[in-house]
Amino acid sequence: MRSAPARHPGSSSRVALLRAIARLGFRRWYERRLIEAHAWLAACFLSMVIVAAGVELLRLRGSAAELILDASLVAAGALLAWFAWRRYATGMYLAAMLGEQAVCPGCERFGFRCDPLQPPDGRALAVHCARCGRHWQVGDGVDADG
Repeated sequence: MRSAPARHPGSSSRVALLRAIARLGFRRWYERRLIEAHAWLAACFLSMVIVAAGVELLRLRGSAAELILDASLVAAGALLAWFAWRRYATGMYLAAMLGEQAVCPGCERFGFRCDPLQPPDGRALAVHCARCGRHWQVGDGVDADG
């Protein structure tokens, strides 16, 4: 009986990440990742406004139902802020890590084209420079889960 090959933790998300880059192209993927990350930052800010409003509404002299409602508003806003901040930080981390690897070692041009003959295997993505044609790999050592 054959056993399943050992998998690197997070390898399925890494493969999905590299496939998305291969499908969209690096520049489009990078732009979308930055837009998505900053949308999560805006969500974090808005949820902190909800937390501030909930704290302002929080009164200890009111009924128990009002206290529970206000406290749950504060807790939900704080949870949403934490989740949005994690998504923002993860998105910016991935964009920064892959952005550092996106500079051609030969001509120092930013961006690359994926080699169509080498599909992503979960470790790295084979790419080449559109200007000078030099080949290198990106994505090695990047944890797609942040």
